[in-house]
Amino acid sequence: MRRKARGGKGSSNTKSRNSVMVKGTLSNHLMVQLDQVSLKPSRFQKLLESEAHSDTMPLDFDADAADDKDFILSQDFFCTPDYITPEMPAIGSNLDWSKENIQCPKSPEKFKTVRSKRQKLEVDLKTSFGSSDIGHPPFDDLGMDTLRTDGVKIETPVELQNSRGGYVSQSAVALRCRVMPPPCLKNPYAKNASDFDADPFSNQRSKCAGYYSAGIGGDGLSRYRTDFHEIEKIGSGNFNHVFKVLKRIEGCMYAVKISMKQLHQETERRKALMEVQALAALGYHENVVGYYSSWFENEHLYIQLELCDHSLSVNTLPKLLTEIEALDAMYQIAKALQFIHSRGIAHLDVKPDNIYVKEGVYKLGDFGCATTIDKSLPVEEGDARYMPQEILNENYDNLDKVDIFSLGASIYELVKGSPLPESGPHFLHLREGKLPLLPGHSMQFQNLIKAMMDANPVRRPSAGDLVQNPIFGRLLKMRKNI
Repeated sequence: MRRKARGGKGSSNTKSRNSVMVKGTLSNHLMVQLDQVSLKPSRFQKLLESEAHSDTMPLDFDADAADDKDFILSQDFFCTPDYITPEMPAIGSNLDWSKENIQCPKSPEKFKTVRSKRQKLEVDLKTSFGSSDIGHPPFDDLGMDTLRTDGVKIETPVELQNSRGGYVSQSAVALRCRVMPPPCLKNPYAKNASDFDADPFSNQRSKCAGYYSAGIGGDGLSRYRTDFHEIEKIGSGNFNHVFKVLKRIEGCMYAVKISMKQLHQETERRKALMEVQALAALGYHENVVGYYSSWFENEHLYIQLELCDHSLSVNTLPKLLTEIEALDAMYQIAKALQFIHSRGIAHLDVKPDNIYVKEGVYKLGDFGCATTIDKSLPVEEGDARYMPQEILNENYDNLDKVDIFSLGASIYELVKGSPLPESGPHFLHLREGKLPLLPGHSMQFQNLIKAMMDANPVRRPSAGDLVQNPIFGRLLKMRKNI
């Protein structure tokens, strides 16, 4: 029993010696680390040395594991920030290391990247609007504006000179255009247009009048290139090119009409927008080419339209229309004219080139010359080959009957198979109602065309009367049988 007691006491002494050795190891480890910077023993080290002589140890302390593992010293002990480990500067020998709250060496400061980016953005804005490269005067009071864009607020731009030699960043111009939306234009074709004749940004817009349309678009910011994939060019007119495109996000085909010339002046832009406004005011009809969207880009007008298979241009038709086919085209375009005339709009450019076909359905398109029947808008006649004599004499009292004459002349051309004359005796005879006979066609069909091309506009049938003509009963019966 005595040997057991002695053995137990010896075991206790062994643990005590191991505890002293472990804590001495920790103290030595700290001393080695501090010797690298030539430091005197700190308060923390003295505390460890004092505990090394104590006989008490925590019950859960594993001495054998402590001998095998290195101690991981806290980063806070060396006063180092988390994001970087700086080089240790020289420390004076006159410091009293026994004091608490010793000031840590300063770490390198972070670069002020956010501030530099904001200054760069402000410089771009200021230099872009102050440049005369686009042909607009500088905006001296632009610094008083508060610009907002997608959650970023920029105030009081930095007053710096343009260091780029007059170069205007397109991204800065586009940013300005995003900040200020385009003006609210009055649609003269819409019946309730007076309700929307207001521009809530008129006071701010006066500072950059004429600047908006010039800045839309630009390298890398093209809506046309971003939203659409251009497939091929499908047509050209006197003022526009038309392209077949694929809308990327939908996977559907459309036609996009692009103005040939750049529209620098406000009057040019408003004139080009007349077609857009007429189509938007009309809305949907199965016999009118569908309108989807429009925008200005690099001072060109883009109009997204319904894609059709082809037009009835005599230069592209593989063969002449039969009487049944001609009656079908006349009936459907007459329904389109009845629709647009009921909304107070005259087309004034009905011709085979502007009659399109999509899956057997005839559609009237190209409203570039559209005006109001009540003569509240200027009148600009279309192709003279399809215009009646009263328009050439500037008599605008029956603008809806002008479209009836043009439709009759178009059907006559499609059946005859040759383009109408632009001048000469035959040109005058057609406007006097003297039409040559059309061999192989019924007299009822020829008399209808003659009535549509009567020299007196009052005697011409309206679009509604034309749709109700008994000649189309035969056509409808044939459709039912098919």
